[in-house]
Amino acid sequence: MVKIFTVTHKETPILFNELHIPIQVGENVDIATNILRDNALDNIANKNKNYCELTASYWIWKNITDVEYVGICHYRRYFNFFNPFYNFQPSAQKKIKIDDFKKTKLVKTDGEILEKKIIKILSEYDVILCKPYKFKNTTLTQNYCEDHRKEDWDLTKKIISEKYPQYKESIVTHLDEGRLFHVANMMICSKKIWDDYYTWLFSILFELESKVSIPKDDYQARIFGFISERLINLYVYHNKLKIKAIPTYKIIDL
Repeated sequence: MVKIFTVTHKETPILFNELHIPIQVGENVDIATNILRDNALDNIANKNKNYCELTASYWIWKNITDVEYVGICHYRRYFNFFNPFYNFQPSAQKKIKIDDFKKTKLVKTDGEILEKKIIKILSEYDVILCKPYKFKNTTLTQNYCEDHRKEDWDLTKKIISEKYPQYKESIVTHLDEGRLFHVANMMICSKKIWDDYYTWLFSILFELESKVSIPKDDYQARIFGFISERLINLYVYHNKLKIKAIPTYKIIDL
C-alpha cells in the first residue's frame, strides 16, 4: 500500500483521492471537516512556522505504521507521473493554473492505477524525488548562504560532522561542491527508508534548534524547512540510494 500525504495549511487540496491524502499542518483551526491533522498523537505541530512541511513528515514517521510506502507532496506542488513521452528534456517544475491542472492525466487517473505505477517504480528504485535543478554557477552551500544566515548553515555542517563523521567527505562532495538540488522535501519511499532518514534528520535539526535563535522575519523563520531541503540531497547521495527523479507541477494561482 502507498499513501502520499498532501501537506496543506490553507485549503483542501485539489488532488484528493484514496492515494493522495490531505494533512493539515500547524495548530490553526480546521480548514475542513474530518481532515487529517498533524497536531494529534506524537507531533511537533507547534513548530510548523519553523519546520514547514517537516511537521507532517515527523507525524508520518512517528504515527503511520500500516503502509509499505509513504510520501509527501504539497497542496500546490505534485509529482507529475505522466510527463509526455515526447518531452525528452522535461523541466524540473511545470508552472500551471488550477483549471489546467484539473485537466491533467495526473488528476484524472484513478488513485489505484497510480498506486500500481508508483509500486512498480519503487520495485526498481529506492526513492522518488523531485527532478533536480542543476546549478551551473553555484552549489547547494552557496545557494543556501546567499539567501539565509551563513552561520546557521556552518553550524549544521558542524553538527553533522560531529554526530555522523562518516558524512564529512559527502558534505564537501554533495553540499559544498554539489550542484544537484532536489527541492521541496518531497519524497516517496519505503516506510523503512522514511524512518531511517527522519531519525537522522531530526537528530540534527533538534540539536541545531537548541543552539540557534529563530529569525524574527516570517520567511527566514522557516529555517529548518530550508536547511532540510538541502540535507535530503546529502542523505540520499551519501547512502547511494537509487533515485527516480520525477518532474513536478506547481500550481501558481493558489
